[in-house]
Amino acid sequence: MDIAAVAGQSSAAEAGQGTVETQKNNLGMDDFFKLLTTQLVSQDPLKPMQDTEFISQMASFSSLSQMELIAANTDASRQQQEATAVMSLIGKQVEAKGSDGQTLQGKISRVESIEGKLVPFIGDQQVPFLNITKITDSPSNS
Repeated sequence: MDIAAVAGQSSAAEAGQGTVETQKNNLGMDDFFKLLTTQLVSQDPLKPMQDTEFISQMASFSSLSQMELIAANTDASRQQQEATAVMSLIGKQVEAKGSDGQTLQGKISRVESIEGKLVPFIGDQQVPFLNITKITDSPSNS
């Protein structure tokens, strides 16, 4: 009996109890151990699970856990880099496409957090970060 079969039995049993719950897309470590325990309890004593199967399943789950951790760290790093890039625009002259298709030009005067994202402003006009097409140092007053 493999983990997929056990997971199917577990889902069928939950559905039979009459509770309607949203299924998670990701299995956690606790879920894996519950499935493994069910698999070991349900196995045929005359045909026990092979060590290689068990090791393979553990290695697969461990690899999946590590990939999820790497993905989360990569996303956090990307967000940090984007925040640094947006903050570095303060005082710079930019050119960008506005939401109405017009070209916006001016000096980034401030950056605000709107709905969890850092948004640069030229005066009172929001400048979508991804729409910025040109960045230059602001001209110095000599």
